[in-house]
Amino acid sequence: MGLLKANVYATTDVLDSEEGVKFFSEKAADSGDFMPEIYFFIRRPISEKYKSIFRRLARQSILKLSLKITSKGIRGQFKKTVPYYQIGMPEFSMDETVQHNPLKIYNKNLNYKDIYGIERKRQKRKVVLVLDTSGSMYGRLLLNAALTTSVLAYHMEKEDYGIVLFNSNVMVMKKIDQKKTITSIIDDILDSEASGFTNIFIGLEKGLKELNKTRENKQDRFGILISDGNYNRGEDPVILAKKYPKLHVIGMPAENDADLGILKCHEIAKAGRGKFYAVNDYKEIPRALIQLLSLT
Repeated sequence: MGLLKANVYATTDVLDSEEGVKFFSEKAADSGDFMPEIYFFIRRPISEKYKSIFRRLARQSILKLSLKITSKGIRGQFKKTVPYYQIGMPEFSMDETVQHNPLKIYNKNLNYKDIYGIERKRQKRKVVLVLDTSGSMYGRLLLNAALTTSVLAYHMEKEDYGIVLFNSNVMVMKKIDQKKTITSIIDDILDSEASGFTNIFIGLEKGLKELNKTRENKQDRFGILISDGNYNRGEDPVILAKKYPKLHVIGMPAENDADLGILKCHEIAKAGRGKFYAVNDYKEIPRALIQLLSLT
């Protein structure tokens, strides 16, 4: 452990300089996918003078990658049949048109004012993301937390979302009714701590409190829990899952008792009447989130 600590400080000494910053700034311009990991490696011992620069490089990398992942398809929309058709509408309802104009169709004198059109409107969803950042998942989980929340923010830029992180304690990174930039959210996560035990209950409790600030249709309000399911503090999270309008779960791979953790994640999703996704690698989490959001 002492040798590892010495190596960290030796590496930081090299990076904590004009030459180190210049070198990694040039590398980040080409790709920069490695910058978040570099930042987590050096963020504690490096001086404040250069810390902000490395944080910015890490944030830029996360933003670039999240833009690649984020779906650009139709999201959060619903169809509504209307008793008129206008030029530019993407489709019309044959069933409604026939049902309301049987005689005109029989007499072959139907005109376009008799056609029922279909409007597509954006359904504004209310979502709370509840992320596990307990100590057993330090570093790589915070990296994926930053990437995952960035993906969520891009995907739901015109909708309402909240972000809750938890371990032994719980922290609201963004309230559901709060306006907060993606860059400030990422910076807050990059400088947060992954520590302590795993208390899923308090994470879901805080998430439910945020979700209950809104009173829209239940089908438009839901929570998403991302955890390995292995809680070792607090009450059984299944109790709170039942209180959500809907709660989806993305099950992360656990280092210990992986099977038990996945079973608990599945149980939470079932109690919350939501979908369940199991991922084999942390890097799969943002894409699983996009898939989930595209289907809800």
